[in-house]
Amino acid sequence: MRAPFTPKKVMTGVVVLLLVAQGVTGFLLYKVNRKLDDTRAANQVTFNDLDSALQQQALVPLPGTDRLYLAELKLTVPNDAVTRTVRYNVDLGLPTENGPGDIRLSSTSAVDHRGHIKSCSDMVRLKVEDTPDPYSPEQPLYATLHLADGRTVQLYASNTKECQTAWLAVSPQKIAEAFKAAQSY
Repeated sequence: MRAPFTPKKVMTGVVVLLLVAQGVTGFLLYKVNRKLDDTRAANQVTFNDLDSALQQQALVPLPGTDRLYLAELKLTVPNDAVTRTVRYNVDLGLPTENGPGDIRLSSTSAVDHRGHIKSCSDMVRLKVEDTPDPYSPEQPLYATLHLADGRTVQLYASNTKECQTAWLAVSPQKIAEAFKAAQSY
């Protein structure tokens, strides 16, 4: 004959059932939160790329020459297959007597639609500063330029390993070489 249900046995069964339900619910919430974190990260990368793309400008052809003009620094570079793909945006940062903050260069030939943690569009950075101050080991100093007005521009070229497939057509080093040969007036 079966033992009768006692209040103690019923309560123990209910507690066990609640613990199992709580464990399953906790696991499902963990999975949902992980998926939300992945989605937020992917969305942030997309928003960063869209924001950057919307603010990028092309170098302007300088009339009567075979050169392209970067007005913010009064620089010209040769008009060639690499420099025609260059797009830039100016991060004004805090106003200084030296002029613009960072000028970030990218290329329309940098194409990679996979999501990356780091921005592969941040290929080259020009910074008006007397002494080099790289903010990342993945964007080391490439060259120093001296402008005609006496300012010094540091040229940093990215070497981010994660972005190598995005840079098959044009590398940061190719863009940096073009700007290393820039003329200032």
